[in-house]
Amino acid sequence: MRVSPRGRQSSSAVLIYLIVLMSLQLFLITVAAEAWLTDEAALAWSTAAVSVVLFGCAAAFLRYLRP
Repeated sequence: MRVSPRGRQSSSAVLIYLIVLMSLQLFLITVAAEAWLTDEAALAWSTAAVSVVLFGCAAAFLRYLRP
């Protein structure tokens, strides 16, 4: 199966977005854990919620990458 250069370029762009989203999600999980340990429940839950949304976006991008 041959992939066109445009398809390969599109896949590379999606992969870069996926890497950026995963990095941001890791940062948010770290902030949520630190907030939880310092008894800042509002910050912990809000960053955890944003992290879950980012996970959904990353899963959608990963699904796009698979043929």
